[in-house]
Amino acid sequence: MTQASSRRNTKGRTWTVTFVKFVKYLREAAGGRRRDVTLAKIVIFVTGTEEEPVLGIQIKPSIAFQSSLSLLPTSNTCINRLNLTIPDTTQELPTDDILFSLFDYAFSNSFFGLVWFNFK
Repeated sequence: MTQASSRRNTKGRTWTVTFVKFVKYLREAAGGRRRDVTLAKIVIFVTGTEEEPVLGIQIKPSIAFQSSLSLLPTSNTCINRLNLTIPDTTQELPTDDILFSLFDYAFSNSFFGLVWFNFK
């Protein structure tokens, strides 16, 4: 196995693990176990809208994975895409508690798919 294919396999496993953890997080949010985060808040984070348009959502929501030092998710509300970050090669994926806290923070403090920091 070459070094490049080894990196691809590792990255693929990281995407898979990140996706599985996100699905676990969605189940917790749907079950009311994520403080004030609901599935509705996650949809608002991804789409930028609080209500479904009369003609429905024309651009189907999607998920993209990107490498980043920050593990906070972002979204592109104009194309309904959730960007889940995966650790770069120097990082490891954090525990569920830490990762889920980052998801909670992002989905509770969003403004058009970005995390809103309030420095008072």
